[in-house]
Amino acid sequence: MTYIEEYLDAAHSGRVDVPKYVIKQYEMLLPIIKGQDTRWMYDPAKAHKPIEFAEKFCKQSKDEWLGKPVRYLLWQKAAFEAIYGIVERGSGYKKHQKVFIEVAKKNGKTTMFAPVALYETAKKGNEVYSAANGLQQSRIIWTEAANMLDQSPALRKALKKRQFAIKNIRPQGYSVFMPLANQPDVLDGKLPKVVFLDEVHELDQTLYDILYNGQIACADPLFIMASTNGYKRGGLFDTERENSVQILDGAIKDERKFSLLYELDDPKDWLNEAHWGQANPSLGYTFQIEKLREIVQTALAKPNDLNAVKVKHFNLGGVSEKAYFEFDTINNERKFDIERFEGHDAIGAFDLSLTNDLTAFATLFWDEENKEFCVVVMFWISQDFYETAIKDPRMGNVWRMWVEQGYIRIAGINSIDHTAIVDYATEMVEKHKIFYRWIYYDPYSARYLVTAMHNQGFREDKCLIRCYQGSKTLSVPFQRVEAELKAKKINYNNNPVVKWCMTNVAIKEDPRNKNPLPEKAGKNNTRKIDGFAVILDAFVGVCDHEPEFIGEE
Repeated sequence: MTYIEEYLDAAHSGRVDVPKYVIKQYEMLLPIIKGQDTRWMYDPAKAHKPIEFAEKFCKQSKDEWLGKPVRYLLWQKAAFEAIYGIVERGSGYKKHQKVFIEVAKKNGKTTMFAPVALYETAKKGNEVYSAANGLQQSRIIWTEAANMLDQSPALRKALKKRQFAIKNIRPQGYSVFMPLANQPDVLDGKLPKVVFLDEVHELDQTLYDILYNGQIACADPLFIMASTNGYKRGGLFDTERENSVQILDGAIKDERKFSLLYELDDPKDWLNEAHWGQANPSLGYTFQIEKLREIVQTALAKPNDLNAVKVKHFNLGGVSEKAYFEFDTINNERKFDIERFEGHDAIGAFDLSLTNDLTAFATLFWDEENKEFCVVVMFWISQDFYETAIKDPRMGNVWRMWVEQGYIRIAGINSIDHTAIVDYATEMVEKHKIFYRWIYYDPYSARYLVTAMHNQGFREDKCLIRCYQGSKTLSVPFQRVEAELKAKKINYNNNPVVKWCMTNVAIKEDPRNKNPLPEKAGKNNTRKIDGFAVILDAFVGVCDHEPEFIGEE
């Protein structure tokens, strides 16, 4: 049995309280471990080499563990199996070239990865770096590695400590391990085979971009990010965590990323000792529950300390940015053929943008046979938006794929050419014989498009209906959409852009009447909700004309 299987068995049996996204991540690897994947395979020798290296050659240097050999816990061994042991058939290269680990304070991140830095430096020709915004932070892993080197006569035959550098001194070794700070002029020109980014919640995007893009020329790179949660919202930590959630939920696909999100499944459980292990997998080993209990009790008596305790010991963000919908609510992989709806009535809706958001057009049908709503959504972006989006190291390939697969069209250079929406609506009418009984739109910035659609035959006095974006208009349709999603009665043809947009939806209350209104989950402008917004506008039409639309008198 592999460490991964052993860990999952402990989780499923209840012997260890493991958070849902960690379980999801490891369950995704089981077909590979069982030899059921054609591209990837499990190599036990490669999986266990870094573990054996650490436990054979490395001793700790802190507090009561000074001089004691490194002994990895089961959750750490499972992680190394996933990082090093899942490889490509033929090449033997690692599947997971990008690693994101969120784990609470005092769970042994430094002791976990310092031996790995030495392991990689002991190989030939590797540039290995620990990086952070400042040198003091970036030297934490390096210093622990240097202390481990000092305590190992065997390692000192191959590695030598210099001032803030550990070098491979074997013939033609050429490897080096160094700490780096956020200094672009120093970072440029590096060829980092292995990177450790510490406390990602504090990092600037520039440091990440330079080091990650610097690995392009490396054959088998490894990029490890390990961090607690923090107070900075909309930064690199949020971006990477959110991207990890999207991958684990199946909203986007990225085979190269491995994520361990050690966080509470329910934020309210920070007061429930039974679930503290979800954010603290080393609880009872690197530190005792009595100490954490003391920290919590002290913070309860000093409210000013509560936020810090929640953030650092339970990975609860300093500002809550949780999406409103559970993925199980929005996920619907069923598809339909639009040809089924030729000659049918439809409700249309469009949601406009100029530069930084998606423009979307929805065509909503009622499927009498299956008693469900079927919706086709098309998206548009400008050429400038596209050129910027595909350079994003997290989502660039996804944006490219969505355009190539036809989910998104490019219209306009600097801003979206809204005549493309008119052409699309005309295409739906002429090609699929769709009859738009009503088309709902936000009147903000829609004047010219409405005129263009009017000129094309979509008469404003007959079918174009203004849909004002306030709680008075959207509250009831929002509740209706939520109910239909939960009942799996909105079939959006498994459109990945729609699915992604729905995972980005949060709600706010209208201060006047407490009714819910959708908004982006967080301040990060890379999140888009336009695919949900346009469906919501279409459901305004459902609520306005339900008897006529679905045939119930």
